[in-house]
Amino acid sequence: MTHQLIQARPGEVVGIVRSDCLVYRKSLPGGLWYLLRQTGLRFVGRKGLDMVQSRAMAIFFRLIRRPPKVPSLREVKARHNIRVVGSKDVNDAETMTIIRGWQPDLVISIYLNQLIRRELIELPRLGCLNIHPALLPRNRGLFPYFWAMTNGDQETGVTLHWVDERFDTGDLLLQEVLSIDPDETMTSLQYKSAQVGGEMLIRGAELIEGGNPPHIPQDNSQATYYSWPRPADLRHFRRRGGDYGTVFELMRYM
Repeated sequence: MTHQLIQARPGEVVGIVRSDCLVYRKSLPGGLWYLLRQTGLRFVGRKGLDMVQSRAMAIFFRLIRRPPKVPSLREVKARHNIRVVGSKDVNDAETMTIIRGWQPDLVISIYLNQLIRRELIELPRLGCLNIHPALLPRNRGLFPYFWAMTNGDQETGVTLHWVDERFDTGDLLLQEVLSIDPDETMTSLQYKSAQVGGEMLIRGAELIEGGNPPHIPQDNSQATYYSWPRPADLRHFRRRGGDYGTVFELMRYM
């Protein structure tokens, strides 16, 4: 999604803050221990495998000199001369000083696993947005792909919304429905959502520039919220025929 926005609006993305924490406000060892206690070894092992496969594919593509469809942030930085900084807390003084220096008109959160506080929300002149791969207010929180498939949903979607000081509760700007096909995998659903999300970011920026963009309140009576899956949730996912996807599928999308 970041790359789609950069390509559509060259020279307008002035900086990227990368989340350097696995779990918000926890060190890497603390985050891993937290996940093991919350989700079990199977889930942590699967997430670790996904990370290893993605990095291995990126290295393989560099070796065979094939440009990836989805460039890494390191490649984005090199190609477009955009500063990329890591942060364990986007709200801390050091990170806020960097963002202020960029003087952004708009801040966009893309699948950020950190809570954005009021100071950062109010910093950009045109506002602060978040992209969430679900039909808000349903499936707020973590891993909406997983929960949509685990709960047997036949459709999901992507939402671009204004940020407030809670997770995924701000007014809607844009929303698009996506079907969940019978042979859908977690990998294919993530890729499909990312493609739609990138296009949505471009349309959202245009709406804001045009003035008077939508601020549609969410219907909280329809809200659902999910956090880290428990071992019982993973078993339910598999019983429903849930499929994470294969390395060959990942290679096709990357």
